[in-house]
Amino acid sequence: MTDVVAAIQDAWTELRIHRGRVLMSLIGVTVAIAALTASVAIGELARSSLLESMESQGGRPATITLWANGSSPEAPSASESLAAIGAMEAAVDRYRVDYATVRTNAYLGVTGPTGTQQVQLEGAEPDWAVMHHLPVSDGRFLVESDRVRLAPAIVVNRGLLDGLGGGGLDAHRTVEVGGTTAVIVGLVDRGMGDDWPQAWMLPRDVIRVADAAGSAAMGGQLSLEAWVPPELADEGLRVLRQDLRGALPGTMVDGSRSDWQAFEGYDPLLPLQLTLVGTAAVILLLGALGLVTVAVVSIRQRVRELGIRRAFGASRTRVFVAVMLESVVGTVVAGAIGIAICIFAYRLPVVEEVLTQGIGGVALPGFPMAAAVTGLLVSAAVGALAGSIPATIAVRSKVIEAIRF
Repeated sequence: MTDVVAAIQDAWTELRIHRGRVLMSLIGVTVAIAALTASVAIGELARSSLLESMESQGGRPATITLWANGSSPEAPSASESLAAIGAMEAAVDRYRVDYATVRTNAYLGVTGPTGTQQVQLEGAEPDWAVMHHLPVSDGRFLVESDRVRLAPAIVVNRGLLDGLGGGGLDAHRTVEVGGTTAVIVGLVDRGMGDDWPQAWMLPRDVIRVADAAGSAAMGGQLSLEAWVPPELADEGLRVLRQDLRGALPGTMVDGSRSDWQAFEGYDPLLPLQLTLVGTAAVILLLGALGLVTVAVVSIRQRVRELGIRRAFGASRTRVFVAVMLESVVGTVVAGAIGIAICIFAYRLPVVEEVLTQGIGGVALPGFPMAAAVTGLLVSAAVGALAGSIPATIAVRSKVIEAIRF
């Protein structure tokens, strides 16, 4: 350990002695590592955004979706729909599924102080917000205690609130949904994704409100979503489908996985990853070539110095390690500076505005640590690679010829 520290100290001392020459050679490495770190960070952000977008639509891995369709061409009555919801909830409780939701929808008029808007009312359980990454910018999403409310709870989005006169939740405590008074408990604002009016209520409340409004025929299909461990997806789908078919005679029940990982052989992240790897490889190659060129030229100017070291007893291994460590220490320092520049630029208001464009209400996440670690490891690898070539040249020089140089 002491020898390693001493070798690093020697390398640092050599870098300080030759700082004028080293500085120019490492500027390119700093820029290359900064560009590499930035590309990895942007790739990580794009990857997480893409994953979240896909999971907001199809659910998290592995999400099972089962549909219940009546055999009659007529829409089921409110009592039949409530019975089906009860059977779905009982099946979820029986197998102790941690995250599950019954889903339905209806198209109803929502009346506020300034008029009425036709709204797609989504019926969803409290777990739905977690399963589909639904952010609530003000207030809260639906919770278990909302099931016993006399007036149903409703969560609205920005588009609906603007249609009702704008303002925040304080300006709209209640609304009329199909003639039933509902209490607004939360506001969803996802930027451009919430221009179209939308609202969420518990499935049972949607059925009751639609029935009271006399528009039960406009109610949507009932479905059950269950988020289960991937290794239990096939078995979970089988037992839930079997239970629902037994509990709902005369109803056609079928289902499948709805998350993106259910499609075997399909990897939507592959093009992004290939682009990221290609960009990183080009940046790395350019930085390494520049450093190797400068290092080879500079080592030929130090032949006499290295010959004197060998004459005083320095072994070939020690000379090799010393020359290579000079390169590694220099590139690590340059890489750290490049990473620091990236992190500083990442927090600039103008960069933050560009990266969060179209994601209103969502704060820019922290700088991806994977990008910083990757940049630091790559800078060390480039230093070792670029330093090994001049180090090999240094140890191959004969002592007498080196001193005469």
